[in-house]
Amino acid sequence: MVLSSPLITKFKGWLLVEEKNKKLSIEEVRLRIEEKRLDIDNSFAKKWLPTLVTLMAGLIAGMFSYVQQQNAIQTTEQTRIEAKSRAEREWGFKVIEMYFSKHEFFDLSKNPEQAESNLRVLAAVAPVAVQSVLNAERSKIPAPTGINDLNRLDSLSAVAGVQDALKKVRQSEQIAAKSFKPPDFTIYLQYPQNSKDVAIKTQNYLINLGYNTPSIDKVNKAPSRLQVRYYRSEQRYFAEKLATKLGTVLKLSTSSDNTILLTSLKQLPSGILEVWLPQE
Repeated sequence: MVLSSPLITKFKGWLLVEEKNKKLSIEEVRLRIEEKRLDIDNSFAKKWLPTLVTLMAGLIAGMFSYVQQQNAIQTTEQTRIEAKSRAEREWGFKVIEMYFSKHEFFDLSKNPEQAESNLRVLAAVAPVAVQSVLNAERSKIPAPTGINDLNRLDSLSAVAGVQDALKKVRQSEQIAAKSFKPPDFTIYLQYPQNSKDVAIKTQNYLINLGYNTPSIDKVNKAPSRLQVRYYRSEQRYFAEKLATKLGTVLKLSTSSDNTILLTSLKQLPSGILEVWLPQE
């Protein structure tokens, strides 16, 4: 069958239209693809991702450096505290030895000015030993007689000077003690016969405060007063606060005498306290 010329012309025209439509469709697809690519190129992620990666890398490096710095600071501080505690124990033994061998250096009744000067200096390195010496010497000062006794006033003034020096040391220790928390300590609880119920009550109270109190132990000989015994001089203020709390809960009288620093020729560890319940 042979197509007539008008039909051929019409068919060719239809083919041209179809071809043109196909080209338009392809062009539309290409345009849409290009628009999508431009949208992606201009998107937040594409535009800011390199910057964000750089910032995150710097932040992680900074955090790692900060952690390392804090660890170094804590290690240095712990070393400093241990060295201070060791030095105080050594100086404490020396002070007591000098007190008995060269008593005239600490005699507040006969040589108040010299004794005050010596004790003020030693208070910075051995406050516990100096406090013991001060207590002993203060008890030797004569009672008031109603007469203007200049020697007695000089002795009392010397006592006040040593007390001021010890107060400054305690304030420094209080600042250090603020860093301590109950979870930092394990407490060994000792109780006398017939006081197990009180011991269990005390143990539960300590556990609720956050202390690690693994056990309670009965002892044959107990102190006459509640005692909190500590191993490091920088823990004194913390021990005193604990003794006050226990005294309130157990309805026992407390004072600075309720805390005792345990000393040894060998180094004792940090993070340990002893609570001794009194004999009823």
